[in-house]
Amino acid sequence: MSLANSTVVILGGSSGIGFATAKAAMAEGARVVITGRSADRLQSAKRMLGEVLKAVALDVVDEAGTRALFAELGHVDHVFITAGAVLFDPKLATELDSIRPALDTRFWGAFNAAKFAATKMGAGGSITFMSGAAAIRPIRGASVATASCAAVEAFARALAIDLAPIRVNAVQPGLIDTPFLDTLGERRNAFMTEYSKRLPVSRPGRPEEVADAVLFLMKNGFVTGTTLTIDGGGVLT
Repeated sequence: MSLANSTVVILGGSSGIGFATAKAAMAEGARVVITGRSADRLQSAKRMLGEVLKAVALDVVDEAGTRALFAELGHVDHVFITAGAVLFDPKLATELDSIRPALDTRFWGAFNAAKFAATKMGAGGSITFMSGAAAIRPIRGASVATASCAAVEAFARALAIDLAPIRVNAVQPGLIDTPFLDTLGERRNAFMTEYSKRLPVSRPGRPEEVADAVLFLMKNGFVTGTTLTIDGGGVLT
């Protein structure tokens, strides 16, 4: 149960949960490849984690780009896909083209990654998707983004059968203190404080806590087709 000398690919690994997972995997001796859309964030990740880290600019929805990434890598042991988008569609009043990325990024990004990664994996390989607590507690006014979380969880269960003996799982984070919340602007701190009050642990999660769960799913060869919730008890309240 070690990642030493394994190849770990993290799509969406330049910040937040993906970055924390890359750091943790490297600490265990893994060869790590990260992708992201921002060249600046990718370069920042390399400065912090070292030049041994391989960083590739990629939008996970880009099928040809994802195919090319895995074609260059050769054998792959573990893949983690963090990409997702929360866009709002209150009462379905939003035009389809503006809301489509909420599903495309998370679901079709996961599809592309699994499709091309699986051909490079052996029996000990694993694929981990990232959903969100919205799969259980819907986000008001964000029905498509909510549905995308549930979709990748169902996809993981189906692929655990279809791609066996490759293992396929999902992590389901709750409120995690990452740059993703910066999209809230000046409402960020107030939202974090208010949300934390109703959590049994009384605080938001840390990226490292989700990364720890991802590494568990990579290393434990008897876990497949499951969704692991890391939410501080949020779905209970």
